[in-house]
Amino acid sequence: MTHLIKSTNMRPLTNHEQMPDDCGFLSVNLYARSVFGEDALANVSVEQIGEKVVGFVRIRSKTQGIAISIGDKVSQSMKK
Repeated sequence: MTHLIKSTNMRPLTNHEQMPDDCGFLSVNLYARSVFGEDALANVSVEQIGEKVVGFVRIRSKTQGIAISIGDKVSQSMKK
């Protein structure tokens, strides 16, 4: 989750650091504001199943361009 936060320049709204390390599931809300004053919210849910990490990212914003840009950053960060 820390990697995703750094790569998207978003701030967490929920405190994900208090969760135990062995729970296998994480859900966090991320928030960002563009230089133009547009807001974006990302809901991230990930689960570790064996060696594999699977999950969902839902991005919401008033403008489609911001959502697409953040989605691209998320996709690129997951490939690393």
